[in-house]
Amino acid sequence: MPELAAWEAVYVGGTGGAAFLSDPNHGLEALACLDCHAASAAEGEFGDYAADHVGVTAWPSLAGACDGCHADIAATNANSLHTNLWGEKAAVERRGQCVFSETPAAQAGFARNCGDCHTSCGQCHVSRPLSVGGGFIGGHLIRRTPDMTLNCTACHGSRVGHDYTGEDPTVQSDIHYARGHRCELCHRATEMHGDGLSSNASGHYEHRYEVASMPRCEDCHVKSIMDAAHADDPDWHGEYHDAHWEGLTGVKLQCQVCHSQPYKNCTFCHVSDPSGYDIEPSVLALKIGKNTEPATRGEYDYTVVRHTPVHQDTYETWPLALPGYDDAPTWKYASPHNIRTWTAQTTVDEGMGCGTSCHDRSGQTPLGWYLREIDLQDGLGGDLPDAAANAGVVILEGDLH
Repeated sequence: MPELAAWEAVYVGGTGGAAFLSDPNHGLEALACLDCHAASAAEGEFGDYAADHVGVTAWPSLAGACDGCHADIAATNANSLHTNLWGEKAAVERRGQCVFSETPAAQAGFARNCGDCHTSCGQCHVSRPLSVGGGFIGGHLIRRTPDMTLNCTACHGSRVGHDYTGEDPTVQSDIHYARGHRCELCHRATEMHGDGLSSNASGHYEHRYEVASMPRCEDCHVKSIMDAAHADDPDWHGEYHDAHWEGLTGVKLQCQVCHSQPYKNCTFCHVSDPSGYDIEPSVLALKIGKNTEPATRGEYDYTVVRHTPVHQDTYETWPLALPGYDDAPTWKYASPHNIRTWTAQTTVDEGMGCGTSCHDRSGQTPLGWYLREIDLQDGLGGDLPDAAANAGVVILEGDLH
């Protein structure tokens, strides 16, 4: 996403600026600039740019600004993964075998390389995120619902946005996107702001799949209702759901196992210098593995998994060693945003059984959907660095047929 021109990034003008200034809740009739951007200068005494901006808060957020009117959101926001990045910090703690709040090297390195995302209310409701250069979306207009392109996928574009809008020519856009739906259809304000429902000893969530208010497919797609609605449809194959959703075969599959398309998987990345990361090319693939989140998604035995690797030297410039490198898999439970009713897994030739497009059969060439031991190898006869961490995710011969 190209950065805005300097003037455009801060210009309170145009239709957006006019709408902001006349907003009965946030405009000049309701609030003075300094009510949110607290500064040392008194209102009406401006004259010198440098002096006037001493103490100005460029990015007002909850404390001292939004919390004055939005106390209910402020109360739960301390628990928000979206704001606090607890998930990323927990991952550093797990592999670094450290306590983040007690490890200055981790805090400094994280702030330098990872801390620019999700740090203020305004990066969703007023401006583009800092990660893409910031700047007003529309003349300082405060939007109740963030813009999907300028806010959501500005941060979540490399995987979520790429999948959802079908940027790769080999896959289709998500069926929800094709029908005109945006992020907020599923991801509501309670999830984003924090729902205050974590039961962790830490007092906050440490992984996105722990979030009680996170959407699930079943919130909208209820099997009994779907079966009844399609009772007279000869093309409706409810037996697929009976076998894999209800688990009549003894195994329950995550919805995305059947209804996702190939999605982005990373290879390896590491910090090569203090300024940032070197990222190796990603590849499109769909892999089915054993459920890596049984504590929070225990209703599934097998799920799609995405490769989100960490190298042993990822944090060496912080500096932080990773003695727990093998303590967590890097092929992890995934929920790709590229859903389709009919996919390569669910489409079969006329007269063929439902498993011919997905199930590996003894004596036949594997179809490539299952995460196998060969996926943990480097192609030269050796194991990849994270092979041991992922041994428990692999589907072995005999696990599924």
